[in-house]
Amino acid sequence: MIGTRAGLDVSLRCPRCGSEFDLAQDLAGCPSCASTAPVNLVAVYDNPLPRGRSLKGRWEGRAPGMWRYSECLPLGPPSAVSLGEGGTPLTECPNLGGAIGLPRVLLKNESFNPTWSYKDRLASVGVSWAKASGRGGIVLSSSGNAGASAAAYAARAALPSLILTTKAFPAPMQGLMTSYGAMVVATESPRDRWTLNRAVASEWGWLPLSNMADPPVGSHPVAVEAYKTLAFEIAQSLSWQVPDAVIAPVAYGDGLAGMWRGFRELRELGITDREPRMIAAEAYGSLEQALGRGLESPVATGGSGSFAYSAGAPQSTYQALAALRESKGAAVTVSNDELLAAQRNAATMEGLFVELSSAMTIAAARKLSAARSLLPDHRVVLLITSGGLKDLGIGRPEASIPVVSPTMADLNAALDRHYGFHA
Repeated sequence: MIGTRAGLDVSLRCPRCGSEFDLAQDLAGCPSCASTAPVNLVAVYDNPLPRGRSLKGRWEGRAPGMWRYSECLPLGPPSAVSLGEGGTPLTECPNLGGAIGLPRVLLKNESFNPTWSYKDRLASVGVSWAKASGRGGIVLSSSGNAGASAAAYAARAALPSLILTTKAFPAPMQGLMTSYGAMVVATESPRDRWTLNRAVASEWGWLPLSNMADPPVGSHPVAVEAYKTLAFEIAQSLSWQVPDAVIAPVAYGDGLAGMWRGFRELRELGITDREPRMIAAEAYGSLEQALGRGLESPVATGGSGSFAYSAGAPQSTYQALAALRESKGAAVTVSNDELLAAQRNAATMEGLFVELSSAMTIAAARKLSAARSLLPDHRVVLLITSGGLKDLGIGRPEASIPVVSPTMADLNAALDRHYGFHA
Protein backbone atom coordinates (compact mmCIF):
# COMPACT_ATOMS: atom_id res chain seq x y z
CA MET A 1 0.00 0.00 0.00
CA ILE A 2 1.38 3.42 -0.90
CA GLY A 3 0.02 6.91 -1.14
CA THR A 4 -0.06 8.70 2.20
CA ARG A 5 -0.86 12.28 3.13
CA ALA A 6 -1.39 13.53 6.69
CA GLY A 7 -2.15 10.03 7.89
CA LEU A 8 -4.40 9.19 4.96
CA ASP A 9 -3.60 5.81 3.43
CA VAL A 10 -4.84 5.04 -0.08
CA SER A 11 -4.95 1.67 -1.81
CA LEU A 12 -6.79 0.21 -4.79
CA ARG A 13 -9.53 -2.39 -4.60
CA CYS A 14 -11.63 -4.25 -7.15
CA PRO A 15 -15.33 -3.57 -6.48
CA ARG A 16 -16.24 -6.93 -8.05
CA CYS A 17 -13.90 -9.47 -6.44
CA GLY A 18 -12.41 -7.46 -3.56
CA SER A 19 -8.75 -7.95 -4.56
CA GLU A 20 -6.42 -5.17 -3.37
CA PHE A 21 -3.48 -3.71 -5.25
CA ASP A 22 -0.57 -1.37 -4.68
CA LEU A 23 -0.90 2.14 -6.11
CA ALA A 24 2.61 1.89 -7.55
CA GLN A 25 1.21 -0.40 -10.26
CA ASP A 26 -0.52 1.14 -13.27
CA LEU A 27 -3.15 -1.51 -13.83
CA ALA A 28 -5.65 -1.43 -16.69
CA GLY A 29 -8.43 -2.63 -14.41
CA CYS A 30 -8.52 -5.65 -12.11
CA PRO A 31 -6.26 -8.41 -13.51
CA SER A 32 -8.26 -11.06 -11.64
CA CYS A 33 -11.51 -10.07 -13.38
CA ALA A 34 -10.12 -9.16 -16.80
CA SER A 35 -11.18 -12.38 -18.54
CA THR A 36 -14.69 -12.53 -17.09
CA ALA A 37 -15.94 -9.01 -16.40
CA PRO A 38 -13.39 -6.21 -17.00
CA VAL A 39 -13.71 -3.69 -14.18
CA ASN A 40 -11.82 -0.64 -13.00
CA LEU A 41 -10.32 -0.44 -9.53
CA VAL A 42 -11.44 2.09 -6.94
CA ALA A 43 -9.47 4.08 -4.39
CA VAL A 44 -9.94 3.02 -0.78
CA TYR A 45 -9.04 5.18 2.23
CA ASP A 46 -8.17 3.75 5.63
CA ASN A 47 -8.58 6.94 7.63
CA PRO A 48 -11.74 7.60 9.68
CA LEU A 49 -13.69 10.72 8.74
CA PRO A 50 -15.68 12.95 11.08
CA ARG A 51 -19.37 12.35 10.62
CA GLY A 52 -22.34 14.53 9.83
CA ARG A 53 -22.43 18.02 11.25
CA SER A 54 -18.69 18.29 11.89
CA LEU A 55 -17.71 17.53 8.29
CA LYS A 56 -20.49 19.69 6.84
CA GLY A 57 -19.27 22.56 8.97
CA ARG A 58 -15.75 22.23 7.62
CA TRP A 59 -16.96 22.20 4.03
CA GLU A 60 -19.38 25.08 4.46
CA GLY A 61 -16.65 27.20 6.03
CA ARG A 62 -14.37 26.95 3.01
CA ALA A 63 -14.36 28.83 -0.29
CA PRO A 64 -16.31 27.17 -3.12
CA GLY A 65 -14.45 24.76 -5.36
CA MET A 66 -13.64 21.11 -5.70
CA TRP A 67 -10.86 21.07 -3.12
CA ARG A 68 -13.13 22.20 -0.28
CA TYR A 69 -14.00 18.48 0.01
CA SER A 70 -10.37 17.38 0.39
CA GLU A 71 -11.13 14.97 3.26
CA CYS A 72 -12.75 12.68 0.66
CA LEU A 73 -10.02 13.06 -1.97
CA PRO A 74 -6.72 11.14 -2.27
CA LEU A 75 -4.57 14.19 -1.52
CA GLY A 76 -5.04 17.63 -0.01
CA PRO A 77 -4.85 21.28 -1.13
CA PRO A 78 -1.11 21.67 -0.43
CA SER A 79 -0.47 19.13 -3.20
CA ALA A 80 -3.25 20.32 -5.51
CA VAL A 81 -2.59 21.42 -9.06
CA SER A 82 -5.57 23.72 -9.45
CA LEU A 83 -6.95 26.25 -11.89
CA GLY A 84 -10.06 26.98 -9.83
CA GLU A 85 -12.17 24.01 -10.86
CA GLY A 86 -15.47 23.12 -9.23
CA GLY A 87 -18.04 25.31 -7.53
CA THR A 88 -20.11 25.32 -10.73
CA PRO A 89 -23.74 26.51 -10.73
CA LEU A 90 -26.84 24.37 -10.28
CA THR A 91 -29.37 26.26 -12.34
CA GLU A 92 -33.17 26.03 -12.25
CA CYS A 93 -34.60 25.78 -15.77
CA PRO A 94 -38.37 26.27 -15.57
CA ASN A 95 -38.89 26.95 -19.29
CA LEU A 96 -37.02 23.84 -20.41
CA GLY A 97 -38.42 21.81 -17.54
CA GLY A 98 -41.97 22.78 -18.42
CA ALA A 99 -41.42 21.80 -22.04
CA ILE A 100 -40.20 18.31 -21.14
CA GLY A 101 -42.71 17.73 -18.34
CA LEU A 102 -40.24 18.09 -15.45
CA PRO A 103 -40.73 21.58 -13.99
CA ARG A 104 -38.25 20.96 -11.14
CA VAL A 105 -35.34 20.14 -13.44
CA LEU A 106 -31.93 21.66 -12.67
CA LEU A 107 -28.76 21.79 -14.77
CA LYS A 108 -25.35 21.27 -13.15
CA ASN A 109 -23.37 23.43 -15.55
CA GLU A 110 -19.77 22.24 -15.75
CA SER A 111 -18.94 24.55 -18.67
CA PHE A 112 -17.95 27.08 -15.96
CA ASN A 113 -14.73 25.14 -15.29
CA PRO A 114 -11.33 26.50 -16.44
CA THR A 115 -11.23 24.57 -19.74
CA TRP A 116 -15.02 24.57 -19.92
CA SER A 117 -15.70 20.95 -19.02
CA TYR A 118 -16.19 18.60 -16.09
CA LYS A 119 -12.98 16.80 -17.06
CA ASP A 120 -11.11 19.57 -15.25
CA ARG A 121 -12.00 17.81 -11.99
CA LEU A 122 -10.44 14.55 -13.20
CA ALA A 123 -7.38 16.35 -14.56
CA SER A 124 -6.81 18.34 -11.39
CA VAL A 125 -6.74 15.27 -9.14
CA GLY A 126 -4.91 13.09 -11.67
CA VAL A 127 -2.18 15.61 -12.46
CA SER A 128 -1.85 16.46 -8.76
CA TRP A 129 -1.30 12.77 -8.04
CA ALA A 130 1.23 12.47 -10.87
CA LYS A 131 3.25 15.41 -9.57
CA ALA A 132 3.05 14.37 -5.91
CA SER A 133 4.18 10.83 -6.73
CA GLY A 134 7.12 11.98 -8.85
CA ARG A 135 5.85 10.91 -12.28
CA GLY A 136 7.72 12.25 -15.28
CA GLY A 137 4.59 13.18 -17.22
CA ILE A 138 1.06 12.12 -18.09
CA VAL A 139 -0.33 10.16 -21.01
CA LEU A 140 -3.94 9.66 -22.06
CA SER A 141 -6.21 8.63 -24.91
CA SER A 142 -8.74 11.30 -25.83
CA SER A 143 -10.52 12.91 -28.72
CA GLY A 144 -12.23 15.55 -26.63
CA ASN A 145 -12.58 17.29 -23.30
CA ALA A 146 -10.29 15.00 -21.30
CA GLY A 147 -7.35 15.79 -23.55
CA ALA A 148 -7.86 19.54 -23.37
CA SER A 149 -8.19 19.42 -19.58
CA ALA A 150 -5.15 17.20 -19.10
CA ALA A 151 -3.06 19.44 -21.35
CA ALA A 152 -3.99 22.54 -19.35
CA TYR A 153 -3.33 21.00 -15.93
CA ALA A 154 -0.09 19.40 -17.06
CA ALA A 155 1.05 22.83 -18.22
CA ARG A 156 0.12 24.25 -14.82
CA ALA A 157 2.17 21.50 -13.13
CA ALA A 158 5.11 21.92 -15.54
CA LEU A 159 4.75 18.28 -16.59
CA PRO A 160 4.95 17.05 -20.20
CA SER A 161 1.76 15.53 -21.58
CA LEU A 162 1.16 13.12 -24.44
CA ILE A 163 -2.34 12.87 -25.89
CA LEU A 164 -3.18 9.96 -28.14
CA THR A 165 -6.15 10.66 -30.36
CA THR A 166 -7.71 9.58 -33.67
CA LYS A 167 -7.36 11.07 -37.12
CA ALA A 168 -10.98 12.25 -37.16
CA PHE A 169 -11.05 14.21 -33.90
CA PRO A 170 -12.68 17.67 -34.14
CA ALA A 171 -10.63 20.71 -35.10
CA PRO A 172 -11.66 22.82 -32.05
CA MET A 173 -10.34 20.11 -29.75
CA GLN A 174 -7.12 19.83 -31.75
CA GLY A 175 -6.62 23.56 -31.28
CA LEU A 176 -7.31 23.40 -27.55
CA MET A 177 -4.94 20.52 -26.87
CA THR A 178 -2.04 21.96 -28.83
CA SER A 179 -2.59 25.46 -27.41
CA TYR A 180 -1.61 24.21 -23.96
CA GLY A 181 1.60 22.70 -25.27
CA ALA A 182 0.59 19.05 -25.26
CA MET A 183 2.19 16.57 -27.64
CA VAL A 184 -0.76 15.30 -29.69
CA VAL A 185 -0.44 12.16 -31.84
CA ALA A 186 -3.17 10.44 -33.86
CA THR A 187 -3.50 6.70 -34.42
CA GLU A 188 -5.31 4.74 -37.10
CA SER A 189 -7.93 3.32 -34.73
CA PRO A 190 -9.20 4.03 -31.20
CA ARG A 191 -7.82 0.72 -29.96
CA ASP A 192 -4.33 1.65 -31.15
CA ARG A 193 -4.42 4.55 -28.67
CA TRP A 194 -4.89 2.15 -25.75
CA THR A 195 -1.96 0.00 -26.91
CA LEU A 196 0.35 3.02 -26.98
CA ASN A 197 -1.07 4.31 -23.70
CA ARG A 198 -0.11 1.07 -21.93
CA ALA A 199 3.34 1.08 -23.53
CA VAL A 200 4.14 4.66 -22.51
CA ALA A 201 2.94 4.06 -18.94
CA SER A 202 5.06 0.92 -18.72
CA GLU A 203 8.25 2.12 -20.42
CA TRP A 204 8.35 5.78 -19.36
CA GLY A 205 6.57 5.55 -16.01
CA TRP A 206 4.17 8.38 -16.93
CA LEU A 207 0.78 8.42 -15.22
CA PRO A 208 -1.90 6.94 -17.53
CA LEU A 209 -4.78 9.32 -16.87
CA SER A 210 -7.36 7.75 -19.17
CA ASN A 211 -8.60 4.30 -20.15
CA MET A 212 -5.92 2.01 -21.58
CA ALA A 213 -7.78 -1.32 -21.44
CA ASP A 214 -9.54 -3.24 -24.20
CA PRO A 215 -12.46 -3.70 -23.48
CA PRO A 216 -12.52 -0.34 -21.71
CA VAL A 217 -12.62 -0.02 -17.92
CA GLY A 218 -12.29 3.76 -17.49
CA SER A 219 -9.80 6.36 -16.29
CA HIS A 220 -7.14 6.17 -13.58
CA PRO A 221 -8.98 5.23 -10.36
CA VAL A 222 -7.30 7.93 -8.27
CA ALA A 223 -8.34 10.62 -10.74
CA VAL A 224 -11.93 9.33 -10.92
CA GLU A 225 -12.29 10.20 -7.21
CA ALA A 226 -12.66 13.81 -8.37
CA TYR A 227 -16.16 13.14 -9.68
CA LYS A 228 -17.42 12.49 -6.15
CA THR A 229 -17.27 16.25 -5.67
CA LEU A 230 -20.07 16.69 -8.22
CA ALA A 231 -22.36 14.79 -5.84
CA PHE A 232 -21.12 16.83 -2.87
CA GLU A 233 -21.75 20.12 -4.68
CA ILE A 234 -25.21 19.09 -5.86
CA ALA A 235 -26.25 18.09 -2.34
CA GLN A 236 -24.75 21.21 -0.76
CA SER A 237 -26.49 23.45 -3.32
CA LEU A 238 -29.78 21.80 -2.32
CA SER A 239 -29.18 22.42 1.43
CA TRP A 240 -27.88 18.86 1.81
CA GLN A 241 -30.91 17.33 0.17
CA VAL A 242 -30.58 14.70 -2.55
CA PRO A 243 -32.41 14.95 -5.91
CA ASP A 244 -34.72 12.17 -7.02
CA ALA A 245 -32.60 11.45 -10.08
CA VAL A 246 -29.33 12.52 -11.70
CA ILE A 247 -28.86 12.06 -15.45
CA ALA A 248 -25.33 12.04 -16.88
CA PRO A 249 -23.97 11.57 -20.41
CA VAL A 250 -22.05 8.32 -20.44
CA ALA A 251 -19.20 6.92 -22.51
CA TYR A 252 -17.15 4.84 -20.07
CA GLY A 253 -19.18 6.19 -17.17
CA ASP A 254 -16.38 7.61 -15.02
CA GLY A 255 -18.50 10.63 -14.11
CA LEU A 256 -21.63 8.61 -13.40
CA ALA A 257 -19.80 6.04 -11.27
CA GLY A 258 -17.84 8.74 -9.44
CA MET A 259 -20.99 10.69 -8.61
CA TRP A 260 -22.64 7.51 -7.34
CA ARG A 261 -19.69 6.92 -5.01
CA GLY A 262 -20.05 10.50 -3.81
CA PHE A 263 -23.74 10.17 -3.04
CA ARG A 264 -23.11 6.89 -1.23
CA GLU A 265 -20.37 8.48 0.87
CA LEU A 266 -22.68 11.34 1.85
CA ARG A 267 -25.22 8.86 3.18
CA GLU A 268 -22.59 6.69 4.89
CA LEU A 269 -21.19 9.78 6.62
CA GLY A 270 -24.64 10.69 7.91
CA ILE A 271 -24.83 13.91 5.87
CA THR A 272 -27.79 12.77 3.75
CA ASP A 273 -30.36 10.04 4.28
CA ARG A 274 -30.69 8.56 0.77
CA GLU A 275 -29.21 8.45 -2.74
CA PRO A 276 -30.70 9.44 -6.10
CA ARG A 277 -31.47 7.21 -9.04
CA MET A 278 -28.55 7.38 -11.45
CA ILE A 279 -29.52 7.51 -15.13
CA ALA A 280 -27.17 7.14 -18.09
CA ALA A 281 -27.77 8.97 -21.36
CA GLU A 282 -25.79 7.15 -24.04
CA ALA A 283 -25.22 7.10 -27.77
CA TYR A 284 -25.39 3.40 -28.68
CA GLY A 285 -27.24 1.54 -25.95
CA SER A 286 -24.38 -0.43 -24.37
CA LEU A 287 -25.80 -0.07 -20.85
CA GLU A 288 -29.44 -0.10 -21.87
CA GLN A 289 -29.01 -3.46 -23.60
CA ALA A 290 -27.07 -4.93 -20.67
CA LEU A 291 -29.79 -3.88 -18.22
CA GLY A 292 -32.52 -5.25 -20.45
CA ARG A 293 -30.76 -8.60 -20.87
CA GLY A 294 -29.57 -8.97 -17.28
CA LEU A 295 -25.88 -9.09 -18.26
CA GLU A 296 -22.97 -8.57 -15.87
CA SER A 297 -21.00 -6.44 -18.33
CA PRO A 298 -22.01 -3.74 -20.86
CA VAL A 299 -22.67 -4.79 -24.44
CA ALA A 300 -20.11 -4.16 -27.19
CA THR A 301 -22.44 -2.47 -29.67
CA GLY A 302 -20.10 -1.58 -32.53
CA GLY A 303 -22.02 1.68 -32.86
CA SER A 304 -20.71 4.71 -34.71
CA GLY A 305 -21.85 8.02 -36.16
CA SER A 306 -23.17 9.78 -33.07
CA PHE A 307 -22.77 13.56 -33.01
CA ALA A 308 -22.04 13.23 -29.28
CA TYR A 309 -18.35 12.55 -29.92
CA SER A 310 -17.35 13.29 -26.30
CA ALA A 311 -19.61 10.47 -25.11
CA GLY A 312 -19.71 8.29 -28.21
CA ALA A 313 -18.15 5.09 -26.89
CA PRO A 314 -19.65 1.90 -28.38
CA GLN A 315 -19.08 0.02 -25.11
CA SER A 316 -19.40 1.30 -21.53
CA THR A 317 -17.98 -0.14 -18.30
CA TYR A 318 -18.78 -2.48 -15.42
CA GLN A 319 -18.80 0.25 -12.78
CA ALA A 320 -21.27 2.38 -14.76
CA LEU A 321 -23.61 -0.60 -15.06
CA ALA A 322 -23.19 -1.35 -11.35
CA ALA A 323 -24.09 2.24 -10.42
CA LEU A 324 -27.31 1.97 -12.43
CA ARG A 325 -28.26 -1.33 -10.80
CA GLU A 326 -27.36 -0.27 -7.26
CA SER A 327 -29.34 2.97 -7.58
CA LYS A 328 -32.32 1.32 -9.33
CA GLY A 329 -31.57 3.59 -12.25
CA ALA A 330 -31.87 3.33 -16.01
CA ALA A 331 -30.09 3.92 -19.32
CA VAL A 332 -31.56 5.80 -22.27
CA THR A 333 -30.22 5.78 -25.82
CA VAL A 334 -30.42 9.09 -27.66
CA SER A 335 -30.41 9.66 -31.45
CA ASN A 336 -28.71 12.49 -33.33
CA ASP A 337 -32.04 14.16 -34.12
CA GLU A 338 -32.95 14.07 -30.43
CA LEU A 339 -29.54 15.53 -29.55
CA LEU A 340 -29.90 18.46 -31.92
CA ALA A 341 -33.43 19.21 -30.74
CA ALA A 342 -32.38 19.11 -27.09
CA GLN A 343 -29.40 21.38 -27.69
CA ARG A 344 -31.62 23.86 -29.53
CA ASN A 345 -34.23 23.79 -26.75
CA ALA A 346 -31.69 24.54 -24.02
CA ALA A 347 -30.32 27.48 -26.01
CA THR A 348 -33.62 29.03 -27.08
CA MET A 349 -35.57 28.38 -23.86
CA GLU A 350 -32.90 28.98 -21.20
CA GLY A 351 -30.00 30.75 -22.91
CA LEU A 352 -27.70 27.78 -22.31
CA PHE A 353 -25.68 26.53 -25.28
CA VAL A 354 -24.54 23.05 -24.26
CA GLU A 355 -22.27 20.50 -25.91
CA LEU A 356 -24.12 17.86 -27.90
CA SER A 357 -22.94 15.18 -25.49
CA SER A 358 -24.52 17.17 -22.66
CA ALA A 359 -27.73 17.58 -24.64
CA MET A 360 -28.13 13.80 -24.32
CA THR A 361 -29.24 14.34 -20.73
CA ILE A 362 -32.03 16.69 -21.81
CA ALA A 363 -33.22 14.29 -24.50
CA ALA A 364 -33.11 11.39 -22.03
CA ALA A 365 -35.11 13.37 -19.47
CA ARG A 366 -37.76 14.12 -22.09
CA LYS A 367 -38.07 10.44 -23.01
CA LEU A 368 -38.29 9.30 -19.38
CA SER A 369 -40.88 11.96 -18.64
CA ALA A 370 -42.99 10.85 -21.61
CA ALA A 371 -42.74 7.23 -20.38
CA ARG A 372 -43.74 8.34 -16.83
CA SER A 373 -40.49 6.94 -15.46
CA LEU A 374 -39.81 10.47 -14.19
CA LEU A 375 -42.74 12.48 -12.83
CA PRO A 376 -43.47 16.23 -12.68
CA ASP A 377 -42.88 16.41 -8.92
CA HIS A 378 -39.43 14.78 -9.20
CA ARG A 379 -36.38 16.95 -8.68
CA VAL A 380 -34.03 15.93 -11.49
CA VAL A 381 -30.45 17.13 -12.02
CA LEU A 382 -28.96 17.00 -15.51
CA LEU A 383 -25.16 17.00 -15.77
CA ILE A 384 -24.00 19.46 -18.43
CA THR A 385 -20.44 18.38 -19.06
CA SER A 386 -19.31 21.15 -21.43
CA GLY A 387 -20.40 24.04 -23.64
CA GLY A 388 -21.58 24.00 -27.23
CA LEU A 389 -18.72 25.96 -28.76
CA LYS A 390 -16.56 22.84 -28.61
CA ASP A 391 -18.61 21.06 -31.25
CA LEU A 392 -20.06 24.03 -33.10
CA GLY A 393 -20.97 23.01 -36.64
CA ILE A 394 -21.38 19.28 -35.98
CA GLY A 395 -24.67 18.06 -37.42
CA ARG A 396 -25.79 21.56 -38.39
CA PRO A 397 -25.58 23.43 -41.69
CA GLU A 398 -23.55 26.63 -41.70
CA ALA A 399 -25.71 29.52 -40.54
CA SER A 400 -27.02 31.81 -43.27
CA ILE A 401 -27.26 35.39 -42.04
CA PRO A 402 -29.19 37.90 -44.17
CA VAL A 403 -27.49 41.10 -45.31
CA VAL A 404 -29.67 44.22 -45.29
CA SER A 405 -29.44 47.85 -46.36
CA PRO A 406 -29.82 50.50 -43.64
CA THR A 407 -33.58 51.00 -44.09
CA MET A 408 -36.40 49.83 -41.85
CA ALA A 409 -38.27 48.48 -44.85
CA ASP A 410 -35.37 46.22 -45.84
CA LEU A 411 -34.83 45.17 -42.21
CA ASN A 412 -38.51 44.27 -41.72
CA ALA A 413 -38.56 42.29 -44.97
CA ALA A 414 -35.42 40.34 -44.02
CA LEU A 415 -36.72 39.54 -40.52
CA ASP A 416 -40.01 38.34 -41.97
CA ARG A 417 -38.33 36.24 -44.66
CA HIS A 418 -35.61 34.61 -42.51
CA TYR A 419 -37.10 34.51 -39.03
CA GLY A 420 -40.85 34.90 -39.42
CA PHE A 421 -40.72 37.99 -37.19
CA HIS A 422 -43.21 40.84 -37.57
CA ALA A 423 -42.62 44.06 -35.60
